[in-house]
Amino acid sequence: MNPFKFLFGLFSCILILSACTDSSQVEQIEIQGLKPIYAQGADWKEINVVDSRDVENLGKIYYKDPFIYVSEVNQGIHIINNENPTNPNPIKFISIPGSKDIAIKGDYLYSDNITDLVVLDIADHNNISVVKRIQDIYPVVNQDFPEFHNGYFECVDASKGTVVGWESALLIDPKCIR
Repeated sequence: MNPFKFLFGLFSCILILSACTDSSQVEQIEIQGLKPIYAQGADWKEINVVDSRDVENLGKIYYKDPFIYVSEVNQGIHIINNENPTNPNPIKFISIPGSKDIAIKGDYLYSDNITDLVVLDIADHNNISVVKRIQDIYPVVNQDFPEFHNGYFECVDASKGTVVGWESALLIDPKCIR
C-alpha cells in the first residue's frame, strides 16, 4: 500500500470528523465591553430636565457660584448646589444626548447635542428651557465604534437609530473589537 495514499486518506477522515461538532457544546463568550445607546429618528433632539442621578462617565466640570455643572459624556449635565462645599447637593440632571462639551455665560448654558448647538436658560433651575438651537453646526461624528476604547464592543446596527453614546455592558459573543 502506498503510504502517501494512506496518510492522505487518514488526514481527510480527520478533517471531515473535526468539522462535525455538536453546537450545543460550543461555549458562548461573555466579556465586559461597550454597547451603543440609540435614539430613534429625532429623539436625540429632546432635552429633558430630571431629578439628579449618579455620575457614571465624568466629563468636564464648570463652576458658576454656587453651582457646579458636571458634564456626563454623551448623556447631559448634572447640576450640583455647592453652597455648602462640605456637603454638595445634587439637584438636577439635564439630559442632552451626545453632549460632550459645555460653556456658561450669564444665565445661559451652551452644549453640543450631536450635530446641533443648544442654548439653555438656567436662571431658574426649576424652569430650565431651550432658548435656541443652531442645527448642523458640528459634523456628523463616526459612531461605528466607541471613541478612545480598546476592546470589545457591540457592533452598531444602523436600523436601530442614531448612536448617541456608549455604555458599559456584559457582551455575549461580541463580534467587534478595536
